[in-house]
Amino acid sequence: MISMGTEVSDLDLENIKDLCSQVLSFSEYRAQLYDYLKSRMNTIAPNLTALVGELVGARLISHGGSLMNLAKQPGSTVQILGAEKALFRALKTKHATPKYGLIYHASLIGQAAPKHKGKIARSLASKASLAIRYDALGDGQDNTMGLENRVKLEVRLRALEGKELGKSAGSAKGKPKIEAYDKDRKKGAGALITPAKVRNWTSICTVKPLYNNVIHLSPYFFGCYSEMMQHII
Repeated sequence: MISMGTEVSDLDLENIKDLCSQVLSFSEYRAQLYDYLKSRMNTIAPNLTALVGELVGARLISHGGSLMNLAKQPGSTVQILGAEKALFRALKTKHATPKYGLIYHASLIGQAAPKHKGKIARSLASKASLAIRYDALGDGQDNTMGLENRVKLEVRLRALEGKELGKSAGSAKGKPKIEAYDKDRKKGAGALITPAKVRNWTSICTVKPLYNNVIHLSPYFFGCYSEMMQHII
């Protein structure tokens, strides 16, 4: 066997074969370890596993210390769990705080668009917090609640994407065209549906009897009469 420029001795070839066997053994051990982790997570936290997956769920439990300690945390803490340095740096420098931590590696957040990742991360963290409490304190061992919440999150993700498509479908710039209203136009969309009412003061009371009987008018009617005369003039 000849490499680039130099011959490969028997000792070098033996070391290369040993290294290849170690790589293969590590790959088999990784697959075995993943199967073990998957079975343990489905037993300990089935609802959390249904929401975020085995690896992300195990990382959250490891970072929190235990499943019971993680169950005591609110959804906002679960959302940024693993990004403590970025959070404290943002608070110190008065910049924007991080939107996600370890939960960023969940498949639901990976499916979302970049502008929707923050919303989906917040919703996923709240659902994950409920799933953690159910797994830690509940009696059931099924993942029904986790699967239902995952379906709800997928529907919300599709709704967000559909809302953006609906906004961009109005015109070229995504905004509907607004026509100016012309009050003098008699036909078309700018015309009035019903004509404006014009008050006819002479139909309410006649002018001549009011001139003759001003003395007998009440103060309220006299004020109405004076206002009517101003309109007539």
